Formats: sequence, C-alpha cells, structure tokens
Amino acid sequence: MIRETIRATVRGVGVLLLTAVEVTALSVWLGLVSDAAPISADAAVGVVALAAGMLIEALLVHVTVNGWGRPVPTRAVAGLALGGAALWVGWLGAVQWLGGGLAGVVSAGLGLAVALVVRHTVADNAVRGRRPLATVVQRATIGLAVLEAAGATAWLLVVTGVVYLPTWMVADSVAPVVGFSPSAIVGGAILACAVFAKHLLAVRHALRPTQRSNDAGWGSSRGTRPE
Repeated sequence: MIRETIRATVRGVGVLLLTAVEVTALSVWLGLVSDAAPISADAAVGVVALAAGMLIEALLVHVTVNGWGRPVPTRAVAGLALGGAALWVGWLGAVQWLGGGLAGVVSAGLGLAVALVVRHTVADNAVRGRRPLATVVQRATIGLAVLEAAGATAWLLVVTGVVYLPTWMVADSVAPVVGFSPSAIVGGAILACAVFAKHLLAVRHALRPTQRSNDAGWGSSRGTRPE
C-alpha cells in the first residue's frame, strides 16, 4: 500500500514537471518570436528552445508512465519533439496568416486541435510500446487535443491583448510580478491549467488496462507493457 502510494505520488510529481516544462517552453518561445522577424536570431533561438522543451517533455512522459525500467524509444521521442515544435510554429504562423484577431486565433485553434489529435495519439502509441503510427486517432486523444487547443487559444488571446482583461479583475486578482504583465500572468495560468489537465488525463490513459496489460493503473509500478 505504501509502495503504491509512493509510486502514485511520483507520477503526480511527473505530471507537475511535465506541465512546468511545456508551459515554460511555450512561454519562452512565444516571448522570443512574437515581435521578431520570421528569419532572425530571436526566432531561431525561440524555435530551438521550444524543440528542447518538447524533447524534455517527451522524455518525461516516458519516464512518468514507464519508469526507468524500459528503454527510451529515442527515435520516437526525437520525432515527437520535432513534430511538436513544428506543430506549434505552424499554429502561430497560421494565426499570423489569418490576420490575427479573434477570428484568426480561434480558426487557427481549430486547426491546432485537429493536429494535436494525431500528435497525442502517436505519443500514446510510443509510450505504450506500439509502433508510433499504429493508429492516428483515438477517442481519448480527441478530448486531450480539444482541451489543449482551447487552453492555447485562450492563452494567446489574453497575452496578445486580443481579449482585454477588465481592470478590476487584474487589480484584484493578479499580484504584480517583475518582468511580466498582468495579461501574461493570467494567460500563463490559463495555459498551465489546460496543460496540467491534459498531462494528468494523458498519463492516466496511457496506464489504462489493455488486452495485454490487465493490471496497469495510475498507481502501477510497471507502467505499460509493449503490445
């Protein structure tokens, strides 16, 4: 019982670390590229930082679900990191191509949700030990994708000022942080909530019993078994 509690706690810490890594990577990337030319040093550094964050995230997902007992699928992890970075860059490019504004951000968010379905499904396949492209759509990953895309859309709307926060709301509920505007703090909090919920549900889904693994669960020490 104590052992299972410790393992569940470790996985909970893993979810928190996953959230921190992804939110930090996205925030740093957006901060670097938002006012930079598409081809510039700032944009290049931002994309590299994003890809590095996605790589750390993919490694943490594997360790959180499977522990250190199973070898890391390096090619799948690298592919997920590069694909994830390209997905976010493409999303922001779509926002700019659509002219920004509420309609542009929401439209790009819909496209992001579709792309995230495939990304999350491939990630789930990889962490379960399947071929990454064994399936490209799952019912569970549709929900994960919608959740993350909605959070990212709200985040971008707030931090870019497309949706303004009421002065009374900012003054009463947002404590000042040096170097960050109130909209950045609120937007980051929205993104963090969505990303945390996404990772929590994704890890639980990856640990769900399958035909060849009937005893894996949130508190399981064995993680998932290759199918």
